[in-house]
Amino acid sequence: MSYEELSREQLIEALKEMEEELEEEREQREEFEKLAKKTKADFENYKKKQDERKSRWQDQAKEDLSEDLIEIIDNLERALMAAEEETAVVQGVEMVKDQLYQTLNSEGLELIETGDKFNPEIHKAVDTKEHEEHPPKTILKEKRKGYKYGEKVLRPAEVVVTEEPDKEQKSE
Repeated sequence: MSYEELSREQLIEALKEMEEELEEEREQREEFEKLAKKTKADFENYKKKQDERKSRWQDQAKEDLSEDLIEIIDNLERALMAAEEETAVVQGVEMVKDQLYQTLNSEGLELIETGDKFNPEIHKAVDTKEHEEHPPKTILKEKRKGYKYGEKVLRPAEVVVTEEPDKEQKSE
């Protein structure tokens, strides 16, 4: 049966049914759009979390590798200190040590500047000496270099610091 054969009331009823169906379809479309937006937002959040995890894993791997390679730098420095004369081999070892340090530095490893004042966050006191010319907690000597990766101290600088002079000895 075609629409031309329907009465006015039947056409109005058919039109109302079509409008109701259309409204249901609109509501369903809106629900699908909301679901799609939520799914997209959830996926974006998931990607961000995964990127953050990946970045943390990479940083941890760089830290771990840096800690291992610091020992190699130390050994190269010991070898250079033990060398009695400047030879091509000594120069080559120096170049390898420098290249290794520069590579690690480009990945975030930094040498801790010892400075004059003891800071327990970046220094480790391995010995103390009385020294009347310097105030207490002044660094007298660096025994072993310290390194940090970003803000994290991988190895504190090992230092010799001044201590308070013994008051009993002064009064005698």
